[in-house]
Amino acid sequence: MPEIIRPWRDCPFTVDGFYAVLKSFKALRDTFVEGEVLQFERDAWSRYNGLTGYYFRQENSAATRVWDIGDDDDIEQWRELFVERKVV
Repeated sequence: MPEIIRPWRDCPFTVDGFYAVLKSFKALRDTFVEGEVLQFERDAWSRYNGLTGYYFRQENSAATRVWDIGDDDDIEQWRELFVERKVV
């Protein structure tokens, strides 16, 4: 069984938590639109690429949504892009 490499930094998202996109932006592998609501699934780190990927799913879509951030980038920028949304 291959070894699973955990990201080296703490994850700012909660598994199964819901997050609204605060402003439209392009990411390395995806494009996010203001107002979209996503559910966080997992994170993964690539030592080779120097990136951490944060994986989301969206209601009524089979596609996985991905926000990547470089190892040298400030993780706190997530607060400018996403906000946790409580589901009632």
